[in-house]
Amino acid sequence: MPLSSSTGSGGVVSLAWSLEAPPERVWSSWTDPALLPQWLGAAVECDIREGGLLVVDHGEDTLSRSDILEAAEPHRLQLTWEFPNEAPSRLSITLESADDGTQLHLVHSQLGSLEKSYEAGWMTHLTFLEAAVEGDPLPISQFWKLHDTFRALTAVDPV
Repeated sequence: MPLSSSTGSGGVVSLAWSLEAPPERVWSSWTDPALLPQWLGAAVECDIREGGLLVVDHGEDTLSRSDILEAAEPHRLQLTWEFPNEAPSRLSITLESADDGTQLHLVHSQLGSLEKSYEAGWMTHLTFLEAAVEGDPLPISQFWKLHDTFRALTAVDPV
């Protein structure tokens, strides 16, 4: 897995992930309603432009809602993150060209006590995103098994 770094503290999760795909392809995985189900969930509404709206069904009618604050194709996306029964938070994605593809930086802030859960969740989603942009999507049926593994790994305190 090309996870370069992961930190979670103070209600903020920050991940860096290397992908063997150009930034334009990685960008489309965030903006194309046909690609979102391969790694995040089914797009109910997908208007990725400043002032637009992203609504994703994560299964069993569990919807997240995001107002698009910034969309600088194909390098920067900032949005709100509203998930049922949680306080609103902020998500920032930056895509940088790299020799072998793209370096993705994800920062999810204002998470409070949910940071460990989101750290494992984003690791899982980005694993699925990586497979999707490389043309070999993972079966969604494996999502929660992988999530449980990441959750166990991120729960361990460093020695």
